[in-house]
Amino acid sequence: MAVSIRTDEAIQIDVLEELKWDTRVRPNEIGVAAKDGIVTLTGWVDSYLKKMAAEEAAMQRFRLAKWT
Repeated sequence: MAVSIRTDEAIQIDVLEELKWDTRVRPNEIGVAAKDGIVTLTGWVDSYLKKMAAEEAAMQRFRLAKWT
């Protein structure tokens, strides 16, 4: 069975694309970094609902192994 390993850059691009389609969060509010397969969201939003929306958008394409 072949295992596909995604690069950090590919993961970052996927998360940014998902955020782009979420109308609850503006693109300039959230930054995305990926290192060793771990995604970090940074930025400032004016409500908890926007924070949750960004997290949900980031998780859309990926199953989480661990949430901290």
